[in-house]
Amino acid sequence: MTDELEIRAAVLGQYLPEHAGLTDICDDYARIQAPLTWGGVWQSPGLDLKLRSLATISAQCVNGWDFGLQHHIRMGLDLGMSPQKIKGIFIQLLFYAGIPATVFGLLQAQKVINQRPEWKAADVPAEENWLDTVAAKLERGSAVRRRLWGEQADHEVAASLAQQMTPEASDIVDGYNFGEVWQRSDLDPKERMVCVLAALMARGHWSQLRQYIGYALNMGFDPREVCEVISQAGWYRGWPHVEDGLEQAAGVFAERGIRI
Repeated sequence: MTDELEIRAAVLGQYLPEHAGLTDICDDYARIQAPLTWGGVWQSPGLDLKLRSLATISAQCVNGWDFGLQHHIRMGLDLGMSPQKIKGIFIQLLFYAGIPATVFGLLQAQKVINQRPEWKAADVPAEENWLDTVAAKLERGSAVRRRLWGEQADHEVAASLAQQMTPEASDIVDGYNFGEVWQRSDLDPKERMVCVLAALMARGHWSQLRQYIGYALNMGFDPREVCEVISQAGWYRGWPHVEDGLEQAAGVFAERGIRI
């Protein structure tokens, strides 16, 4: 296993000293927190560092704490993510974490990006193929769902309670979410799913989490990867969320005859 200081330096880069003041406030807390974080969760096998970073930023978006969020955005950029990939996380979470959390996240991201000239220079919007009508977005969104998750998943979304009870609002959400956001170039489909799983777990949306765990498996996620996304995000949201999230994962695995 990689040394705790080595992994911490690799992830934090030049921001390693940011935690130094914690020992002055409560040394016992630091003695627990640092080994658990950098000697434990960030070294766990089953998920690479960039996907762990995406899961963490997504959980911190739900948390809404500016220091933690800015800190992990810096880490993501130091790990090689582009400014547009970082911003893409909050675009992806618009329909899963809500407008206030994602606007706040984008504001924090811009503050961090502006701190270094090379990040500012790379902060160039990607060109996307925006569609003109909700009907066109819905059609493309249905195709995206079928391609990523299969016909049954497409039927599940089309038959959702939102479609039955608030069809006009649901059409707008489904059209923009699946027809625009899910096909953007700033994140790949696996990265998008990591963000969504982390946000749903962090918010405690258990039925939606269960549904998206199934979609992740349809996309080719390994069951261990699903569990690692939940535990990674849960370290920043609270361990009880991990237990509840893993309960949902275990239910999906059992239904599919998956043993881990």
